[in-house]
Amino acid sequence: MSDIIFIKPKSFEDSKRIVNYIVEDKILHINLTSSDKKMFQRILDFISGAIYLKDAKLLNPAENIYLSIPKETSFSWGEEDRESKNKANLVDLRYDEEEEIKIVFFKIKK
Repeated sequence: MSDIIFIKPKSFEDSKRIVNYIVEDKILHINLTSSDKKMFQRILDFISGAIYLKDAKLLNPAENIYLSIPKETSFSWGEEDRESKNKANLVDLRYDEEEEIKIVFFKIKK
């Protein structure tokens, strides 16, 4: 099992800390709900480079919520029919607020 780091950036400078976690292969929950649209886009643009270089996955399970999953980490949305969507670098999955999301993370041993 891996730890999840929850981040709610308050300024663009927080994106540097997010990139450091991505480089360290941490699982991140990035909450951009309180960011203005311009800062929101700048942060996503900045961290996208690190996501690409680390061959990680950036998932979007809810509006303005993102998950950064390291390359060597498998995950499941808890439903078999969604498993094929997990292979994409950017998954845009929308859920009803009442729907329960169960995410399971496993570190793959080399």
